[in-house]
Amino acid sequence: MLFPDALLNSPLFGIGLTVILYAMSEIIVDRFKLNVVPPFVIACPLVICVIAFVPGVEYKQYQAGAEFINFLLGPATIALALPLYKNRQIIMEKAAAIASGVTIATLAAILVVYFCGKTLGASEQVLLSLIPKSVTTPIAIDVSKTLGGIPALTTAAVIFTGMLGATFNHKVMSLLGIKNDLAIGLAIGASSHGLGTSACASVSPVQLAIGGVAIALTGISTSILAPLLLPILKSIW
Repeated sequence: MLFPDALLNSPLFGIGLTVILYAMSEIIVDRFKLNVVPPFVIACPLVICVIAFVPGVEYKQYQAGAEFINFLLGPATIALALPLYKNRQIIMEKAAAIASGVTIATLAAILVVYFCGKTLGASEQVLLSLIPKSVTTPIAIDVSKTLGGIPALTTAAVIFTGMLGATFNHKVMSLLGIKNDLAIGLAIGASSHGLGTSACASVSPVQLAIGGVAIALTGISTSILAPLLLPILKSIW
């Protein structure tokens, strides 16, 4: 057994493993100049590998300590209010553009998931589980339950979407020649929720603020539009 029982049964195991693997991921990113890849994209698979392949390590032992880190998601989300407050003037000035952009992004996300899923032969329950993939996890789980999806699959889809967004969003925006901070923050927040928006913190406070607004509005619009659109989509296909 690689880890002693006393450590495995302590909350420090989950906390320590997360911090150490995240630090290792930062070193890997710096060493190999993988600036396009956020450290958590590497750290998450490393944690999974430890739980899956190291003898004696079980998920419940990791979760006992990881819960403390998970608790910090609340304060971290609330902290988005600071850049939002500092950029409140531009948010108020562009309120109509933000609201319409989020609505269009929500409609596009639902339609793309539905028709792509149907084309690829996904079962209805899998399809319903993937529809809220662009929404922050707590809201996505509730929407998935309401639609009749599988919450665990929804959670996995949300995390995967956020990881893709954090890794590629800014690169795609650059390739498309989009330089407006409001447009970038809105697109990232509406498509890849908190994980994607976290990448904006090191780029622009305006992107971070708009991304935070987009996260909240996308959650609201998805929870309203998804149940309304599904009967219509089912009647079409």
